[in-house]
Amino acid sequence: MHAAASAVASGSFIGHMTSTEPAMPTAEPATRSTYRTLLLKGLAPEEASNLTAFLCGIPVGQDWKLKEINQLLFLRELNRTGRFAEIDGPPTH
Repeated sequence: MHAAASAVASGSFIGHMTSTEPAMPTAEPATRSTYRTLLLKGLAPEEASNLTAFLCGIPVGQDWKLKEINQLLFLRELNRTGRFAEIDGPPTH
C-alpha cells in the first residue's frame, strides 16, 4: 500500500490509469496512515484526503475530509456484514 501511495504521489502510476472509475481495492487501506504519507510526499490536505478516498474505492466528485471517509467506510462495512441495509429505513419512535 505504501508503494502504491508513493507511486501515485510521484505521478508514475497516473499514466497507467485507463478509467475514470475509482479503483476497487481488495482490502481497505489504513486511511490515517495513507493520508499522513501523502501529506509527507507533498500533497495538500485536500489532495491527500481525496486520493485516500479514491484508494478506498470512493468516487471523488467532492472534497472529502478524512473523518467523512472513515464514516463512509464504517457504514460500508455495516452494510457488507448485513448489519445495515437499505430497507432499514428511519428509526421508529
